[in-house]
Amino acid sequence: MSPAVSSVPHHPHDAFFKEVFADPANARQLIQRHAPPELVALLDLETLEAFDTGFIDEDLRQHFADLSFRAKLKQGSEAYICLLLEHKSYPDKWVALQLWRYELQILDNLRQQGAQHLPAIFPMVVYHGRRRWRISKQLHGLFDLTGLQSIRQYVPNFKYHLFDLTALDDKSLSEDGLVNAALGAMKHIFDNKIQLQLGQILRRLRGLPHDQMQRAVQIVLRYIMTGATHLTRADFEQVMNTEIDEQLQEGTMTVAQQLILEGKQVGLAEGKQVGLAEGKQVGLAEGKQVGLAEGKQVGLAEGKQVGLIEGKQVGLIEGKQVGMQMGLIEITQRQLRRRFGQIPVPVTAKLEHLSASQLADFGEALLDFTSLAQVQAWLETVPASESHRLN
Repeated sequence: MSPAVSSVPHHPHDAFFKEVFADPANARQLIQRHAPPELVALLDLETLEAFDTGFIDEDLRQHFADLSFRAKLKQGSEAYICLLLEHKSYPDKWVALQLWRYELQILDNLRQQGAQHLPAIFPMVVYHGRRRWRISKQLHGLFDLTGLQSIRQYVPNFKYHLFDLTALDDKSLSEDGLVNAALGAMKHIFDNKIQLQLGQILRRLRGLPHDQMQRAVQIVLRYIMTGATHLTRADFEQVMNTEIDEQLQEGTMTVAQQLILEGKQVGLAEGKQVGLAEGKQVGLAEGKQVGLAEGKQVGLAEGKQVGLIEGKQVGLIEGKQVGMQMGLIEITQRQLRRRFGQIPVPVTAKLEHLSASQLADFGEALLDFTSLAQVQAWLETVPASESHRLN
């Protein structure tokens, strides 16, 4: 049964996780290596297949990557496995409640389909935020049961399995393949020195067949270039020049072409004009900066299509930042209008001067706001010296 098509995730971490692990072969590896051994021992993972969750309500889909699978037990019955990505920059104490809702919708749908018995559901949260996950992994952790020990058994409860990438040893990801490269990218995506891991992450893909390798490089590199806010142009160029061989370079060129066609390379040093009639002048200015002997030719028609191939991806990183900034601002404004209607001009102006990380923090805090006054109060706490706009 194929999974239903849902709306495109707004967050790059969510989109990346879904693109990699919607493939049952990759999900099988994730479960085999990182689910509890007692669960793995029960499952016939060769029978793992996507489980249709098209009936899950849209509100709940916004919280998760919407990946669900089912696999037969070795004894012949079935169990349903939910893989959900927690990608906030801080642990979310409400994830147990959201998982509970998710499970109830699955079980109720099966009941409506005439199931005589309900299957077991194993919830697995993959977390890679900036801080350790220190909150309770049980639904009971959300209840105030003070003085209620005698009736504790009547309060609904379950426990989810947490795969915490922040606590994972990189040595466990040393084996080549897309799964380990993807997990490595997710683990280090928020690192201030992600460039120290970039070459190693990409080299894990070299053992794949050529077509698969090129596709995998595109998936992983696109995620890193759109999600790693600390990765600078200089860092990226150094890795491309010193650690990536010709085989992998081919994949990086393809990513460059795609990002250019999508308009995500806006931000080239001399005016973000690639693709316009002034491409020749932009190529010249960019060529002077990167020391290209033939700088005058960079920015011609070929430059528009391949993103200044001789410029070693110059502009992609800056363009990523601008594209992300604009996208985050637009999404945040839409969320505000949906919650509170017309947004005052001072609030809109303040949002446009927040950094990408501040916008991400604001988006998370927005879940708890109940009034525009709280929005304005939060914005007033942002230090003016940290606020800026990407040009």
